[in-house]
Amino acid sequence: MHTSDIDTDDTAHEYHADNPDFPAKTVVATLFIGAFFGYLNDTLLNVALTPIMKDFGVDKTTVQWLTTGFLLVMGAFTPITAGVIQWFETRKMVLFTQATFLAGSLICAFAPTFGILVAGRMVQAVSAAFFVPLLFNGILSIYPPNKRGTAMGVITMMFTAAPAMGPTLSGIIIDHTHWRVLFGFTAPFMLAAMVLVGKYLTVNLSTISRPKIDILSAVLSIAGLGGLVYASSNFARLPLAEFILLFATSVALVGWFAYRQSRLATPLLNLRAFEYRQFRHCVVILAGAVFLFLGLELMMPMYTQQVLMLTGTATGLILMPASIAQAVAAPLFGKLLDKKGGRFVVLPATVMLTVSLAVLWLFLRIDTQVMMLTAMFTLMAVSVSACVTGETHGLNALPKKLNPHGAAILTTINPIAGAIGAAFFVGATNIGEKLSSAASPQQAMLDGIHLAMGSALVLGAVMVFFAMRLKRHEPDQQV
Repeated sequence: MHTSDIDTDDTAHEYHADNPDFPAKTVVATLFIGAFFGYLNDTLLNVALTPIMKDFGVDKTTVQWLTTGFLLVMGAFTPITAGVIQWFETRKMVLFTQATFLAGSLICAFAPTFGILVAGRMVQAVSAAFFVPLLFNGILSIYPPNKRGTAMGVITMMFTAAPAMGPTLSGIIIDHTHWRVLFGFTAPFMLAAMVLVGKYLTVNLSTISRPKIDILSAVLSIAGLGGLVYASSNFARLPLAEFILLFATSVALVGWFAYRQSRLATPLLNLRAFEYRQFRHCVVILAGAVFLFLGLELMMPMYTQQVLMLTGTATGLILMPASIAQAVAAPLFGKLLDKKGGRFVVLPATVMLTVSLAVLWLFLRIDTQVMMLTAMFTLMAVSVSACVTGETHGLNALPKKLNPHGAAILTTINPIAGAIGAAFFVGATNIGEKLSSAASPQQAMLDGIHLAMGSALVLGAVMVFFAMRLKRHEPDQQV
């Protein structure tokens, strides 16, 4: 099939899926494979952090930058994706993104020092910044709004199940081989994805308009969001005055970025999407869900390995049911959203998420039963999966011209919220350890974990509040 043939056939169709000759599922699958393994790397190192700390002689606040730094760079670069995607053919963009990710994986696999390992993760992160916007824009250009829920449910599976699978896979791998194998593990799959893209992705999924990319906006985005995550990541050890200065400066840069977008004829990121109330509510809920999920995904392996004193394989097996449950539930939530609307899916999910956090807060102990821990983590993970599915509700509230920017906003919020969440749970745990008067290191760390979990309950309540404001049948109403 040739690109010209598809373009000619689709001229009478507003969405590619309206054309019976267009291989919609195959195209989405080729995009999905690369994005899935890109997102798998969000948490693939979580169980491996302890042996990496020993190999390179770094502490847990430093080593968590392998996760936080990845999410930070991914989020900081995502705002420019809406413009860059409209400069190049979709197939070339996807292949370049996958090749970059592969290069980063090889750097990490052979890194002789911790600094080079972090640098390799940053290369991976730059490519990961483009994976999801490319996939989102593919879904939005292929499917009409009334059919997106099911497709986005599959993507939600990637957002939640892929990070949940990371600790399980890494736990098994590091107990039997070495943490460097984790990076080589993804390489064959990424190569296979590149072959599939080259063969099947023969149509542009975004109009090549080559919009002007404002360099100052890009700098403000990277500096502001980067500084915000750095300040959040180090709030437990920075002097108070230094933290306040860094945080306030970062917020000011983000504010300048937002103001500048409203003044540009061609904004780097069109923030007018926030004029739509349902989109705003869904952004808050998505940010909260990702904050909590990726934060707990980082904290739970530390809890099981340093408090319960379990192996990496045991940790992975504890977290594995969550991966399976999310993989099954996410597409079902998408179909349910298509039929019943966002509020029907998201409101019960936010309540269930808050309840699971409260139970974890109350029952995490030095002798917590493994089955109890597995059940509560699985309930939390499935709840997050349903919350993330609600992003379809927010995107459906936008006019078609704002789709690329709505997708870019969501995919910017996602890693930034995850990075801050991971940093928050590590930082709050460190503060709790310092404040603890416990005699043993295990009990002191547990006290820190309780502090982090208790604080997270506040965010759960906020998510319930915004979920109550979602509407069932008028997602496109503007306020």
